[in-house]
Amino acid sequence: MEIVNEIRWSYVLLGGVFTFFAQFGAWMQHNLQFKYPNLHPEWWGWYVLAIPLTWLFLKATQFTVLGFGGSIWANRFMGFSIGIIVYAILTQLIFDQPLTPKIITQILLAIGIILTQIFWK
Repeated sequence: MEIVNEIRWSYVLLGGVFTFFAQFGAWMQHNLQFKYPNLHPEWWGWYVLAIPLTWLFLKATQFTVLGFGGSIWANRFMGFSIGIIVYAILTQLIFDQPLTPKIITQILLAIGIILTQIFWK
């Protein structure tokens, strides 16, 4: 696959939105068991949720790779960074775990990775 150095913004945005929702769902799937013990890992709902989450992750990958002109690396870094941001926000909101200076620094680094992917040619 040839990599084109042109960003297709609509695909990048769509991929980012799909990634956000996929990461949000994955966070819920993995971590709500600690907030609500009756939703233990054996609860069948997590397995049902895996089907739409897989679809979201696949479409997010498709759109982001298209948006970055075929760059699989750019997609990976974008998905990872969005996941870090979603994880930090949900962990703080749902578990009331504070955003420490270390976590804030990591969020800023994740934002820096996204900006690097978008603006560094």
